[in-house]
Amino acid sequence: MTRLSAINTLEEGGMKMIDIESMIKALRLAWLKRIFNNNDSTWKFYLIHVLKKIGDLLIFECNYAIKDLPTISTFYRELLIWWSEFRDLFFEEKYWLSIIWNNKDIKINGKPVFYKTYYNSGICTVNDLLFNLNNIDSFELMKGKKRANFLTWTSLRHSIPSNLKTAEYSFDRRLPYFKCKNAIFDISKNKSKDFYSLIVSRKAQLPNNAKKLTQSFNLTEEELKLVFTLPHKIVYEPYVKAFQYKILNSILYTNKKLFKIGYSEHDRCTFCDNGLETLDHLFFYCCFSNIFWTHFEKYYFTLTKKSRVLSNQDIILGIITSPCPLLNYLILMGKLYIWDCRRKCIHPYIEGFKQKIIINYQIEKYIASKNNDLLNFYNKWPVNFSP
Repeated sequence: MTRLSAINTLEEGGMKMIDIESMIKALRLAWLKRIFNNNDSTWKFYLIHVLKKIGDLLIFECNYAIKDLPTISTFYRELLIWWSEFRDLFFEEKYWLSIIWNNKDIKINGKPVFYKTYYNSGICTVNDLLFNLNNIDSFELMKGKKRANFLTWTSLRHSIPSNLKTAEYSFDRRLPYFKCKNAIFDISKNKSKDFYSLIVSRKAQLPNNAKKLTQSFNLTEEELKLVFTLPHKIVYEPYVKAFQYKILNSILYTNKKLFKIGYSEHDRCTFCDNGLETLDHLFFYCCFSNIFWTHFEKYYFTLTKKSRVLSNQDIILGIITSPCPLLNYLILMGKLYIWDCRRKCIHPYIEGFKQKIIINYQIEKYIASKNNDLLNFYNKWPVNFSP
């Protein structure tokens, strides 16, 4: 388990833990919505004034380097840095690479340029410099549109790197929209949480144990997602969800792990004192646990009149092949009961488990009645359920 897996979504095996760095960036990027709206707010005048010599808000669509920009406040400086990083990661069409103005790859006398007269006459991308014509012919055509200086025009054409001369991008003032993951991301409508989701999706990773689960139980990618989300669908208690999370990430400390780090005198099973105490052994293969699950199957049959023979995969991961919320809930509570018995150094027996289920049933029913939510309660527990 790592921090990058903890910030992932539930279906990807994470805990949706907040990533502070990504949250700060998302909150800052959400200001783009305010910058590009049509309101003439007073606070905008400062930003437009500072950026006036480089095309004011055009800078957000340029291939700029922050060191080449005028001195601005830390707030807007960070916004421009993080905006550049964000679009590099998520924009599918990187049209800004061919925009001439303020381009860090297009310099004259060692500095990016912005010629307002050229920009106002429609010259914005490398394609507008007419590289399909020679220098003189292109200048003559340019003069027909706008009064221009030959040396300025020539130096601008010669400053373009050869790799950009063949780039074919059009510029139509794309912001505040851009295409991301085959969908339109609208900066004028999306909020900080939308920026945050995209940023975290690039940083977050699957848990370290995900590969082992996939190989051990021959799971597909979709089945693995079902395994991770199952406890969040069938239980309300946070401590029960946390317990299953520890099992799936193999961070529940059995005697095998405790012995390895020097916190236990042996690595044998607490119940049978024979096998190596791993999660599989403790919850399924141990003779005492096996007896418990045999009685559990009979108990479940008396409750629902449905017969089910449980496998090790059913116990460790839960049943994902068909919807059975009550059975999955009982299995999860059965594992928790076995773990409690291990801590108390007593053997698990079905009568003790039944008492635990009765208490949980009564608590859930009381909460549901108080919240006027008995309909959802009976979707999980049958109306004729009698512990």
